[in-house]
Amino acid sequence: MGLCETEALVLRTYNLAEADKIVVSLTHANGLVRAVAQGCRRLKNRFGAALEPFTLLQITYYQKENQDLVSLRQAEIIKSHFYLSSDAETLAGLAYMADLVIEFSPPYQANEKLFRMVKACLEAVAKSPSDLQTVLRYFEIWLLKLEGFLPDIKRCAECQLTFEQERIAFVGSDLVLRCRSCGGIGTALPQKLHQQLRASQKLAPYVFVEQSREVSAETLRELAELTHSLLGRVLERQPRMRSTFP
Repeated sequence: MGLCETEALVLRTYNLAEADKIVVSLTHANGLVRAVAQGCRRLKNRFGAALEPFTLLQITYYQKENQDLVSLRQAEIIKSHFYLSSDAETLAGLAYMADLVIEFSPPYQANEKLFRMVKACLEAVAKSPSDLQTVLRYFEIWLLKLEGFLPDIKRCAECQLTFEQERIAFVGSDLVLRCRSCGGIGTALPQKLHQQLRASQKLAPYVFVEQSREVSAETLRELAELTHSLLGRVLERQPRMRSTFP
């Protein structure tokens, strides 16, 4: 409790009363934080353009005991991505990322890996907005992994033997991967799709994007279908944003 200073990524804002806003941000120190920025909608205010969504900030806030909303005292821009909002598809993709972070992240629980992953994905979109869909697949995979919902893609869920060319992974109705010997029924995971899943675990977002440019549209579409199925199972509904791969 008391004052806290941390890096933060603005995810969403809501108007509050006549001149205030609620700012939802993912912080390095304390995870998901909802803060009241008093007076930020006035023409002259101390926050300026700092509270735009997807801005990386250094913030200071004050939290009282037993209160969910904190009081935002200071916000300094480290890096702005405001220019990305000029493209409707990019803006929708970033908003989709923000929505999933908010849905998956419990408030005030630090998750440094999640913070670094979201920050890196945002940088990847900034470098190459045309590769937005590939960045979103990487983001979905890692969000599922960090929150404990991604099935083991390296080993059979039953016998724990690793998947190799002669040991094909099968995706069951429970979206768990098994080998044929352990009752692998359902859909065989295409080898190229399995390679994409493995690559996402080894590479930084932008490197994954660069290498994925050589991947067929069919494999990218299959990857989107798999991640959306996994997300739908967790959320008990389909994700709001669908893949735009042909």
